[in-house]
Amino acid sequence: MKDKKRYSEAFKLKVMEELRDGKWKTVADAAQAYSVSETGVRHWMKTLGFEHLNGRMIYVKTRTELDEIKRLKAEIRQLKERLADEVLDHKIDEVTLRIACRNLGTTPDELKKKNGVGSCI
Repeated sequence: MKDKKRYSEAFKLKVMEELRDGKWKTVADAAQAYSVSETGVRHWMKTLGFEHLNGRMIYVKTRTELDEIKRLKAEIRQLKERLADEVLDHKIDEVTLRIACRNLGTTPDELKKKNGVGSCI
């Protein structure tokens, strides 16, 4: 007798969302990726309300949507660059503090107490 596999609702939803989002071109691709029967995936589609994904998926985007996606991607890139700059600035501040402490023969905590600074670094 063959063991029956049971999949959690969360797993099934994950597979459906990946199909919806275009990670898999076909139901067969998703089924193969997770070693699940194609029939099983199609059953999940029906029971979880993803029947609209059955068959070929076509995404239609308007010029406005494409422009918005382009703008958001550019904003994300800028934010990542700013975050990287801030992280580097913080690292530079930490190294500068350590060098200053070494030159003064003190520790960062002692220097902060002496100068009335909280834990800023």
